[in-house]
Amino acid sequence: MSLGDYLIPLAPEFIMLIGACAALIVGLTQTDDRRQFVSPFALLVVLAALVATVWLGSPTAETVSPPGLWLTSLTYFARLITLVIGALIVLVNWHQPVAEERGEYMAMLLLSLLGITLTASANDLIVLFFAIELVSVPTYVIIALSRTDSRASEAAVKYFFLGAMAAAILAYGMSFLYGAAGTTTLFSLTGGAVASLWQNGADLGPQAIIGLLLVFGGLAFKVAAVPFHVYAPDVYEGAASPVTGLLGFVPKFAGFLALIKVLSALNWELPTEVFWVLWLMAAATMTLGNALALLQTSAKRILAYSSIAHTGYMLVALLVGPVAGSGPMHDGVAALLFYMAVYGAMNLGAFALLSAFRSGDRDTETLDDLAGLARRAPMAALALAVCVFSLMGFPPTAGFLGKLYIFSSAFSLDAAHPYHGAMVALAIIGVLNSAVGAAYYLRIVAAAYVREEVQEAKPTGGMPLRWGLALCAIPMLVFFAWPSRLAGEARDATASVHQSIRADQGKVTAAEHGQADLASRDVIGSDTP
Repeated sequence: MSLGDYLIPLAPEFIMLIGACAALIVGLTQTDDRRQFVSPFALLVVLAALVATVWLGSPTAETVSPPGLWLTSLTYFARLITLVIGALIVLVNWHQPVAEERGEYMAMLLLSLLGITLTASANDLIVLFFAIELVSVPTYVIIALSRTDSRASEAAVKYFFLGAMAAAILAYGMSFLYGAAGTTTLFSLTGGAVASLWQNGADLGPQAIIGLLLVFGGLAFKVAAVPFHVYAPDVYEGAASPVTGLLGFVPKFAGFLALIKVLSALNWELPTEVFWVLWLMAAATMTLGNALALLQTSAKRILAYSSIAHTGYMLVALLVGPVAGSGPMHDGVAALLFYMAVYGAMNLGAFALLSAFRSGDRDTETLDDLAGLARRAPMAALALAVCVFSLMGFPPTAGFLGKLYIFSSAFSLDAAHPYHGAMVALAIIGVLNSAVGAAYYLRIVAAAYVREEVQEAKPTGGMPLRWGLALCAIPMLVFFAWPSRLAGEARDATASVHQSIRADQGKVTAAEHGQADLASRDVIGSDTP
């Protein structure tokens, strides 16, 4: 086995790593003419990594996985979504940092995106921990660099110290899991067979259950789930709007990928007490997020609490897990991945609109700042409306399909499933919360279209930001009309998840894995409009 066999499958990751180092070096130069090329360079790096991802395609049974990693169809999906949303993030953040700090800013952004793809590929607890921290640590720097006022510094300090606490909880929990399993490896990949090295959830001892709860606690901070959500409103409000859009996707996606990894190693069998902890967490997260959003007058804080509520919806799909495996409507993991992709774009689009205008000498943040936007900038207001309606889950937007897939996956559980009634109840709570959420989303749209202008808002950010806003809104309509491609990619991404829970504790041959991929392609789109 040559060195190239290990390195070539990781070409997208190497492109982002080298690109981040190059952006950092360019940022150290004293010439402003060179610094202004950092943002275009970062976009080229992300696009080059995307081209490499498409060229490599989805990993197969013959793909060599480097030590500590397992390259699967989930890796391919995570790369695609991370890099596509990452390109939009670069556009939205094009002019955000000052010239002297643009190199460091874009380097941190690229490293954070790199951490997501490594999280999707991790096959070892140590690698998983460092991949998640590679996502998180650069975001502390990005928040501090996002603007010069004291609120950004305060937000960065809060996020750093709470993030450090969450990292400690996560590492401590992983140490318990290591003690229980005797290894940090999640799956053994020998002789073309895949086998989990952990006990099934029902067979976990007290030590492993404590470790599992601590791991879930550490990852709950990343996804902003109750009770580890308290940082989100203040941090989101203190950071610049383009960075807030980044925070709504990057740590959340990495956190859910890590949760998928952990639950796959448990063969998606949770101890009863752990299941009910997550059930209560999901119900509390969506309910508290929506209830507190109703009390806000700041558009940024509304969207911050909205982000918490959406975490609750995603936890519903995570608890459902890979059930029937015939598409997002019958597979919680596929529904979660579909929704995460859609949420990344629509949430970024909403914050991109806030960063595209300034009210006087400050950023657009409150509902008063948005008043009369439709008369000043009708196309920008339309893009905002599309993104907000998608967050609401209103047709004809992709957000409607995302929520439909999540809640229908809960109803698809077999009546004999031990948690069938609990998941149906949780789905009903989610539907009711989604209806409540419409109230504050409509306030945002009404401010732009109905209210009279309070203070004139002037455009800012330049053409890249406007392109980023448009490219966030347009897919929300496209994926509603043509969801089969994204739903198909999400369904393909769960092949490795189903592979890890097959009969005989997940021991599946490479040939069976190929047959599973073909079977999944046959049923893709069977439940999509």
